Amino acid sequence: MSRFSSNATSREDIEREIHNLMSALDELKHQASRGSRHRLDDLRSRAEALWQDANWDQHAHELSRRGREATRMATDCARKHPLSTLALAAGAVALIGYLATRR
Repeated sequence: MSRFSSNATSREDIEREIHNLMSALDELKHQASRGSRHRLDDLRSRAEALWQDANWDQHAHELSRRGREATRMATDCARKHPLSTLALAAGAVALIGYLATRR
């Protein structure tokens, strides 16, 4: 079933490999996002609270700062886990390629 195998693979084998890859990518995504999920919830509740306030300029600055902080954290995570990031990107490309060539 490997890409480099000399055995012919059936459509079911390919679909099973894609399904296994997607399952592994989902698990990897969940592991990577567990730590940031709490922060995202905090950011969401803060954004909802800011929406209710009237001081828009200060709140826009705060949201911008937090957005940059979240971007910086995501970049740091990608740098700390390059293989995971690469595997996630490869899986996304494989899925897009599969869906694009599917009739």
